[in-house]
Amino acid sequence: MRFLKINKPRQFEYKPRFYDPKKEELEQLKAKYGPIDGERYKRRIDFRSAMNEKKEEKLSKPFSMLKILIYAVVAVGLIYFLLYFVERWH
Repeated sequence: MRFLKINKPRQFEYKPRFYDPKKEELEQLKAKYGPIDGERYKRRIDFRSAMNEKKEEKLSKPFSMLKILIYAVVAVGLIYFLLYFVERWH
């Protein structure tokens, strides 16, 4: 018979979870293509991911200065053309 009940302290079970998209992609490709020599396989994955990152970076950039310059020249030319013909028409 116990007069005092002493509880044991609770255990702290912390399981960290991290999301690594490159690792997940690698695991999917390993499952799809089966085991391949590690280094050659890894370089191919890194090359593809680098190309995808470059493509996304290129799409997210604002207009380049050359495009802005071309648009400005076209706009100035159009305004000049319209003003010249409006003046001659009256």
